[in-house]
Amino acid sequence: MTRIKKLLIISVLAALVISVFAANAAARGNEFDAVCDHIEDKYQAKKVKIPFLWLARAVVGIARPAGVKAFKVTIYRDLKFDDIRVLNDEMRTMMRDSFGEEWSPLLRVRSSTGEHVYMNMREAGKNVKVLLVTIQKDEAVVVRAKFNPDKLVEFLDNPRIFGISLGDRERGDEQKQIEEAPPKEPALENTTN
Repeated sequence: MTRIKKLLIISVLAALVISVFAANAAARGNEFDAVCDHIEDKYQAKKVKIPFLWLARAVVGIARPAGVKAFKVTIYRDLKFDDIRVLNDEMRTMMRDSFGEEWSPLLRVRSSTGEHVYMNMREAGKNVKVLLVTIQKDEAVVVRAKFNPDKLVEFLDNPRIFGISLGDRERGDEQKQIEEAPPKEPALENTTN
């Protein structure tokens, strides 16, 4: 075989391997978009604009409050169902097909009044990714968040954002010091005239 034929065969094989991996990554790479596309296509839902969401996402990306590194939220209204009873099966099938093996279902709730909640989680190094879907009547909310669980625990122990305490921890310590202080003796009144 000539050198050109070998290079051509290697190039074709490399392109096939790359396309297989790219297709697999695309199919399972963005679960959030897969869920949103399903809700839009299957239930003809209308996406609701959330004012200044881009600003909130930017602030979270910089400040990382409570260990949250990133989040995304999409709200839908006017979902149309042929039969609400099949929604659970359709959502579970779609999520099973769209989510990779690294995702674990944490929560599956279907209430008698028609509310559905689905929550999946996966580890991403030192971080955790969570995807939450709630559907109530004709509305749906899809939330994706990435956070550091160690920073979240640290925040829960001492809730502060930008150095401002969100809890009663400081006031509680001062109150404890006041309670532990020995009682003052009452001042003697001058009763002589």
